[in-house]
Amino acid sequence: MTTETAAASTAALSLADGITLQRIARAGGYAGPNDGVPGPNTWKGLQQTGKGYGYAGHLDGDPGPATWDALQRLAAKGGYTGPNDGVMGPASWKGVQTVLTGFGYAGPIDGVPGADTWRALQVLARIGGYFGPYDGVLGPNSWKGVQTVLTGAGYAGPIDGVAGPNTWKALQRIAQRGGYAGPIDGVPGPNTYAGLAALLVRSEHD
Repeated sequence: MTTETAAASTAALSLADGITLQRIARAGGYAGPNDGVPGPNTWKGLQQTGKGYGYAGHLDGDPGPATWDALQRLAAKGGYTGPNDGVMGPASWKGVQTVLTGFGYAGPIDGVPGADTWRALQVLARIGGYFGPYDGVLGPNSWKGVQTVLTGAGYAGPIDGVAGPNTWKALQRIAQRGGYAGPIDGVPGPNTYAGLAALLVRSEHD
């Protein structure tokens, strides 16, 4: 897909599709408004979501040091500036809670994870394929979803805020978790957006 085609795809976004992209971009550090008009910061967030956070462990549903290290990389998108040492302390959790405000977390940014933090983490895990309840109890399936988000969706391009074929291919891979069954061709259509929107439907009601 050419840059011109990519620009045309972006220009053709409906308001609802733009908001869906911005909500998913929050997993990559986007902190702007959900106004349905994706700009460079939205695309940088989407690119980071696709690239992941350096998780190198297994998708086993059992959070260990590699999971916590990658979660700290996610926390950095919420302002965490400490080391990636795999030891989650209050500063790490504050960063995670800040990111999770885009996924339904409305509690205090206090660095103390409770049921509300866990429920929002389950909403994030949905991007990684978790389809269980949002009950605030993270089991193996919740953690597998989180680990998948932390691993990324195969984006190999730069975090430059410009949507190109690799960005769209990563988004199509994410959309597969919401039922998208089309090709991974980097050319988004209604089915790509429908798959992405399906990942966030429950979070609008929970």
